[in-house]
Amino acid sequence: MSRVSKAARSLFFLVLLTVSTVACGGTGSGSGNQTIVIGATLPLTGSLAAVGVLLKAGYQAAVDDINAAGGLEINGQKYHVNLIILDNTSDPNTASNQATTLYLQNNAVALLGPFTPPLVIPVSQVAERVKRPLISTTAPIEAWLSARPSGWQYAWDVFFDEKQQTAMSFQVANMVKTNKRVALFTDNEEDGVTMGKLWTEEAPQFGYTIAYHAIFPVGTTNFSSQIAAAKAANAEVLITQMTPPDAMALWKQMKALGYHPIIAESEKGASTTTWMQALGNVGEGALIANFWSRSFSYPGSQELAARAQKAGIKATIEQAGYIMGYSITQVLFDAIKKAGSTDPAAINRAIGQTNKTYPVGPIHFNSNHADPIQAIMLQWQDGETVQVYPPVSGVSLEAPARGLA
Repeated sequence: MSRVSKAARSLFFLVLLTVSTVACGGTGSGSGNQTIVIGATLPLTGSLAAVGVLLKAGYQAAVDDINAAGGLEINGQKYHVNLIILDNTSDPNTASNQATTLYLQNNAVALLGPFTPPLVIPVSQVAERVKRPLISTTAPIEAWLSARPSGWQYAWDVFFDEKQQTAMSFQVANMVKTNKRVALFTDNEEDGVTMGKLWTEEAPQFGYTIAYHAIFPVGTTNFSSQIAAAKAANAEVLITQMTPPDAMALWKQMKALGYHPIIAESEKGASTTTWMQALGNVGEGALIANFWSRSFSYPGSQELAARAQKAGIKATIEQAGYIMGYSITQVLFDAIKKAGSTDPAAINRAIGQTNKTYPVGPIHFNSNHADPIQAIMLQWQDGETVQVYPPVSGVSLEAPARGLA
């Protein structure tokens, strides 16, 4: 055999190997026994870890189920789904870097998001840059949209709209008698800024006055001066938007300093059982907005709640995170099947056509790439979260907030 023939044959096998490698990486339509890669950068440690582990469990459960069923069918071919999850330690820069790695080095065709605007926004920006889809949740929509005035093209968000959420805060407060004077405590991250502004704008429409507004950086540990100001303002309604460690510190100090609001809402801070573990009885009565409760009967939701319970995820508010994680993973799988390809652009177009009821509820994206799902209000009562708004049979709003009374 001539040198030319040997060289040509070697080149042929090199090209064949390259094509096979790319197909298995998940960027082409592929055939045979293939693997498709999806990924997520999640806060598994750090200040937001308590929710990160819930999304991880939901994502993994959905992937395990599809693989147990033989894989994800794409254009008549079954694909094994490889989910790669990285810990961003609750740090936005790390989340951004990890998203880049997942897309470009691990060759993920799409990512499932972290949560909260400080993490979701930088990951969304990476998705836009590399032109590959991202489906996120638990990032308040207005804060997320404000980060890209020109509009998101490859990033998608499933959560409730802050305008509905802030109105609900006052609708819940109206269920009991107060002097309608409000103390706001909001940090200086994106959702704190957005929510603080909206609560201030919405308050007069419901007859409330913002009597005091504390704004502070994340990581603040001493709230004594702010608590004194809230007491001096005679604010019987307390609304906060803070990271869990900061909110827990605030609650302990309010109890110690004798601030006794009748209504006490802790957005973000009271979102998992770490709230009660850290505060004990002091955490009782705290309100927090959410999107799912056991009163809902969407297809598969009760079965997923039971699975979560067996896995040690017992509180309703934590099961909601698990069910949401499972649901948006299903949204991604449905989009990939609809696209009939692992091409990111085709998957992205199919995500935009989503119109289906999942365990967490109906999901249908608007033209701005957001799906504003229905918000409900939960309250910590006897170590568990129960739905208090809209009202459900057999449950009453407890006021004054028991832990701070």
